[in-house]
Amino acid sequence: MTIYPQARLTQLPIQDIAFPSSFAADFVSEFVKACELDGSGNEIYHSWKVCIMACRIGKKLNLDKNSMKELFFASLLHDIGGVMLDGHVIDMLTQIPDVYGQKSNFRIFAHPHRGETILATFPTFRNISEIVGTHHEFYDGTGFPKGLKGDKIPLCSRIIRVADAVDIAAQVHSMDNSDEIISLLGIFSGEEFDPEIYEVFVNLVKNEGLFDAIKSAEEIEWNMAALKKEMTDHHLLSSPDTLNRFFKMIASIADNLTSSEYNHSLRVAELAVQMAYLMKLDESEILTIRWASFLHDIGKLAGNRSIYRKKDKLTDEEWQTVKAHSQKSYDILNKVSGMDKIAYYILYHHENQDGSGYPEGLKGEKIPLASRIMHVADAYDAITSNRPYHRKKQQEEALGELKKNVGRQFDPNVVEVFSKFLMS
Repeated sequence: MTIYPQARLTQLPIQDIAFPSSFAADFVSEFVKACELDGSGNEIYHSWKVCIMACRIGKKLNLDKNSMKELFFASLLHDIGGVMLDGHVIDMLTQIPDVYGQKSNFRIFAHPHRGETILATFPTFRNISEIVGTHHEFYDGTGFPKGLKGDKIPLCSRIIRVADAVDIAAQVHSMDNSDEIISLLGIFSGEEFDPEIYEVFVNLVKNEGLFDAIKSAEEIEWNMAALKKEMTDHHLLSSPDTLNRFFKMIASIADNLTSSEYNHSLRVAELAVQMAYLMKLDESEILTIRWASFLHDIGKLAGNRSIYRKKDKLTDEEWQTVKAHSQKSYDILNKVSGMDKIAYYILYHHENQDGSGYPEGLKGEKIPLASRIMHVADAYDAITSNRPYHRKKQQEEALGELKKNVGRQFDPNVVEVFSKFLMS
């Protein structure tokens, strides 16, 4: 099998990609919101609320522009290590509110370090990863996972600790009265919280209506939109190479949580890129296909993730949930400035050549070529991987499956190109 060169994909200048300066803030916020849906598919906005409160505190502390951006992204991503197959770490934190119980629960104890490890793969996320890794450290040194104390804990981590604890307390005690929350959490000033930061928080609640900013979905959405406008630059995701790494990270998170075979999306991207090269598509389009392939299953993170690992036969309702993942992927990405084309390709990657696919039943050339390429790559990797519903097949047998479904499920031209690629 010939593997065609990919290195030049990472050399496209950022201006040729047409991602606007708001891309990083838009993508991270929408990705995090999707990961935090509850079992019924409702938005809980935990990280958004933490971000809004933390940034208000940061402004009062007169953090510089760069520190504010680190605080913004770190507070949004503070629980990225707590996204799990069967839910989210916030579910556990609201059930185990005391620090001793949290330390004894491995998944709670490990989630800051796991988040730090995920984010530390990017040079521009290094400071953010350290903040995420220390956001459960307590001012008196009794927190976790490192047991840091006082000023040894990054300032942004101390800010997030207050905002995170506020939202958890509000969920645990169902407290709508701000005085009750202040009274309860005030006990931990000097222990869990930096006293100076907690005092700033109290003043914001009493004098500037901080809780009004997070009291409803409408207020949360409005305040997050305003915050994102202040976070517009290309610093964090400044090149195609950085974006490649970033999208691969997102793909790995999605695959690890929703697929029995890790790195599924990375393999789909590799196969799709090779087909696109053979079909002589231009490099900008190839890069778009690569990124769409990385992100094609991101919608599986929204809602009940355990369905995708289920070994028993799916119920009709569960199957409808599975079929909805391409629409969910589209819904997440289409809200992100500059991602409309990628979202469009992903939406149709399960459409069939004869119109029997989903979500819209498109037929033939009405399906974007990129989606047809991704469909073949996705199917081939599924056939050649162990899944709950079948054992993997070898290359020749898998190719036979694709050819058998030409004209019904797959584009004949794409399958022909793919066949030549596998045989080369």
